[in-house]
Amino acid sequence: MNPALRALKNTIRKDMRQKLAALTPDEIKRQSAVVTEKLLNMPVFKASQNISVYISMHGEVCTQEIIKTLLDQKKNCYVPRCKGPIMDMVKIESWDDYLSLPKNSWNIPEPTQDYPRENALETLHGLDLVVMPGLAFDRTGTRLGHGRGYYDTYLIKANEYNKSVGRPPVATVALSLTEQMVDTPLPRCETDINPEHILHP
Repeated sequence: MNPALRALKNTIRKDMRQKLAALTPDEIKRQSAVVTEKLLNMPVFKASQNISVYISMHGEVCTQEIIKTLLDQKKNCYVPRCKGPIMDMVKIESWDDYLSLPKNSWNIPEPTQDYPRENALETLHGLDLVVMPGLAFDRTGTRLGHGRGYYDTYLIKANEYNKSVGRPPVATVALSLTEQMVDTPLPRCETDINPEHILHP
């Protein structure tokens, strides 16, 4: 990525983080309920059995109700586990399992590396759907992440894996608060992968 593009992205990230920090928990909860209902009613969600979903932090659509629904419906629920620059999606078995997850340096619950868990890309079914976060989204469908490239890298790996086991490409849905949607086109580079759908209130 060229330095000018990187600098522009970082400026937008800084401005967006300041905007999101000002949101109250009640406002995030209100918007999250609307977005969650939209997701749960999507045909791709209903048809998917193997779903990964991010665990939210302040300034993102809250995913607790989504995770609980996945577990209640006996779908396979996978959440991110990161080690250095590598992100994997590992399975959580129950609501109590989710509640027991320790918090990482971002203050987000995350499975530990030393506890053995099923990796979504070490099964015959792979993933059907990835529910992903973002920092900002524009009206053309471009997503701006936090800058670590976790999801861009992971989606390439997940699609390669699905192809190797004869499964269709992974479907992708990003969740956004109203404040994360911007009217000005966001900068993007050749390695950025846009989600197929962006849900917002």
